[in-house]
Amino acid sequence: MIIDSVNPATGEIIGKVESTPPDQLPKIVDDARKAQPEWFDIPISKRARLLRDFANILVVRKKIIADLISRENGKPVVEAYTTEIIPTLDIIKYYSRKSAGMLRNRRVSIGIPLMKTKKAFVRYEPYGVVGIISPWNYPLQLPLGQIIPALLAGNAVVFKPSEFTPLVGDMTAQLLWEVGIPRKVFNIVQGGGEVGAALVLSGVDKIFFTGTTSTGKKVSELAAKDLTPVSLELGSKDAMVVLDDADIDAATSGAMWGAFMNTGQTCVSVERCFVHEKIFDAFTNTLQKKVKDLRVGEGSDPEVDIGAIIHKAQFDIIKHHVNDAVQQSARIAAGGSFSEKGGTYFIPPTVLVDVSMDSLLMNEETFGPILPVVKFRTEDEAIKLANNSRFGLSASVWTADKKHGMEIARRLQAGAAIVNDVITCYGISDGVVGGVKESGTGRVHGKEGLHEMVYAKYYEIERAPRMKKLWWYRYDKNLLAFFETATDFLFSKSLFDKIKSLFKLAPKFLRIKKQ
Repeated sequence: MIIDSVNPATGEIIGKVESTPPDQLPKIVDDARKAQPEWFDIPISKRARLLRDFANILVVRKKIIADLISRENGKPVVEAYTTEIIPTLDIIKYYSRKSAGMLRNRRVSIGIPLMKTKKAFVRYEPYGVVGIISPWNYPLQLPLGQIIPALLAGNAVVFKPSEFTPLVGDMTAQLLWEVGIPRKVFNIVQGGGEVGAALVLSGVDKIFFTGTTSTGKKVSELAAKDLTPVSLELGSKDAMVVLDDADIDAATSGAMWGAFMNTGQTCVSVERCFVHEKIFDAFTNTLQKKVKDLRVGEGSDPEVDIGAIIHKAQFDIIKHHVNDAVQQSARIAAGGSFSEKGGTYFIPPTVLVDVSMDSLLMNEETFGPILPVVKFRTEDEAIKLANNSRFGLSASVWTADKKHGMEIARRLQAGAAIVNDVITCYGISDGVVGGVKESGTGRVHGKEGLHEMVYAKYYEIERAPRMKKLWWYRYDKNLLAFFETATDFLFSKSLFDKIKSLFKLAPKFLRIKKQ
């Protein structure tokens, strides 16, 4: 089966790739498993050097890569740099420098005196073969945010890009192979949901999925059949809370970019904006003026701010959410038109006010250039509104009082909370991204993202192997009396009881007989 790659801004077929037959997945995984030990035996410094070579290629070929991302995904070419290429390069730089230290063995401190003859440590072991299923909205940055730490940790990877951005996925594989990553260590499979399902059931040691919550639940169900561990980065309905002392100019610009960047097709985009009643009118008036200046069109044009919607299914979801909100009470303050022509789908940035909290627009992930703005009276009300969601990926607070902003941020139910900015959590390699509630279970970036690629294995060495252990068989009343007294000595809060038990331990120890 052939997959057509279509430019969503023009409807033009820009390339073709061959879909991977699902029944080939078990062999691909088996070959990767055979190749993984040799890859893990390579020093991490050398693995890091190969990935730095990969980064150098991304820099040299940045224009070609940015153009392909823009044409296949539809986003403005500027965003191909700011949200894809530059963050990816920083991820490589970060992990290639820090991974060795983050994966260093951890010495275990043994507190119980009777076990002081032991030496113990924790070693971080790669899972083996990991499957990475990535979406179309950030076809370079999202998968490489997991591929890079997976390879550095010593895993083999089987990567399935979205069927809507197969060319960026194929380019990623070609460049990794070009710098010397073995083909059976880094594998790419192409196709739709049936190939993704086959990958989950193929025998991989862990699955990483980024996408919608509904699909994430299906991935979890499939993985549960073999108890395959999963890391899920799913959908959200991120809230922005604007307090009455916020800088209106900065907050409106932040709301606009946070809601409309990548045509709103971002898991951490602002999908709900709550504004204090004292500044609500000034906020919405300023926002309307700014939104009307944004330019919609083909992403390859450097003057375009808002690109195309990726495909008709997403276009229909956005349209349905807006129509539902309008039918319930909402008023469109800016934008609101829908253009469907010749297999292309465009929606101008749209702002709605007077939106019902029961509408789809306030409860389901819209994933489009739509921003509902809702008025609140008190901070407690704003926090309640923001937390009234089954999602929780990120959130933001806008205020002149940074300390107070942090107090509000701590009360927001989200995996990330930002004061006076939006989305940046995903662009900081040493940060951490992940959700609560139905926004996911795993973490990416930072030490936590690297540790998703390994499991902690405990090692212990007994340095006095000939010594009989007091807790071994056989049990008797003398042994019981010894451990009762030892418990007081080790853990009693009373200094007097500790001292008293110390004098009792020696004679009780002498009465213990071990066969």
